[in-house]
Amino acid sequence: MNLFDYKHLLDGKPIHIATVNKDNNPNLAVASDVKVIAENKLVISVNEMVHTQENIQYNSNVVLTAFDADFKGIRIFATAEFFSDGEYYDICEKTFFSNGEVSPFGATKPKGAILITINSMSEYV
Repeated sequence: MNLFDYKHLLDGKPIHIATVNKDNNPNLAVASDVKVIAENKLVISVNEMVHTQENIQYNSNVVLTAFDADFKGIRIFATAEFFSDGEYYDICEKTFFSNGEVSPFGATKPKGAILITINSMSEYV
């Protein structure tokens, strides 16, 4: 099982990303600018997600969920890294903003990129 098997649930689709802050309080965010870039890696464009970004810098462990209209999907346990420039930022800018797109929050370029590296994942039905 690898991420390419689930591109239909991930690429450009809304997913949930859960993080924990330094006080062990959870945070759940929704991201839709998502792209699978390897069998065990995906990148998320950061357009807002202030708490998610802060939490990842404190604790890199994350959980993601993605599912279809029938609520069949995957749960991913992973580590995350935030980048404000470089290769992963460039992927986000090219993939999600290359045609002059504007995010729902008015962004015309990403604030950053989150690289997700999969530790394990499981299907749920």
